[in-house]
Amino acid sequence: MSLDEILTQARNEFGIRVDFSLVVFSMALILARLLPVIILTPFLGGESIPGQVRISLGVVLGVVLFPAVAEQAAQIPMGFIPYLALFLKEVFIGFALAFIVDLVFQAAGTAGAFMDMFSGATMAQMMVPQVQRQVTLYSSLKLQLVVVLFLTLNGHHWVIENLADSFLKLPLNEFPRFSFGLGPFFEVVLRVFGDLFRIGLALASPVLLAVFLTEAALGVINRAAPQIQVFFMAMQIKPAVTALMVIVSLHLIFGRFVQEYGAMFLNFRRAIGLLG
Repeated sequence: MSLDEILTQARNEFGIRVDFSLVVFSMALILARLLPVIILTPFLGGESIPGQVRISLGVVLGVVLFPAVAEQAAQIPMGFIPYLALFLKEVFIGFALAFIVDLVFQAAGTAGAFMDMFSGATMAQMMVPQVQRQVTLYSSLKLQLVVVLFLTLNGHHWVIENLADSFLKLPLNEFPRFSFGLGPFFEVVLRVFGDLFRIGLALASPVLLAVFLTEAALGVINRAAPQIQVFFMAMQIKPAVTALMVIVSLHLIFGRFVQEYGAMFLNFRRAIGLLG
């Protein structure tokens, strides 16, 4: 007796009116949209969380969301080509939404990299658990700050809630309609990519300005007194100025993070609306 016949017989004996194969195929589509966001965004643990845990979290969320998409699941085509097309569509949506959600976190890391480069601290590196790679000191600091602030503001609840809403606006059994055309959607994606560098520069601007003024002052000293070893002085002064400016401008950085969270959420909703 085949596995399909065994499942059918068990379903009939227990009075279950659910098609197991339909549930499995539906869950695969749900996970294709959820897992990219869960795996690629550092606020849900990032690379530091074992793959089994991340997949389990996706399965739990999928089970919770399944009753809301049960009617859509009943209309999913079982043919190989149509189902494969729907699966690739869900993967595309998942990666697009993950890219938008990850914007602020990548921008924070970029800001830290700018700060380390201008302060001369690029040689000092440390491991960041969320991304599982070596990054510079202030890049790690910025990334940890943005993750902690995001969780403190319950941003992860908002992301999960809007992921659930996306299944109502972008059903599993339908392809994106691109109501306003392909142009506006890809414009949002490109704008998000461009904002990565804009936000990074904005977050690093207090330190960059302070280091620039320090360099200018040291240049004046060098012209006035060439015998002073300005180069070696700069190696000690610039890291101290950078640390001082980070402490002084911390409240401004937090305010900017909150502002960029709002912009990220707006882009998230806009992308879902343009796909529908």
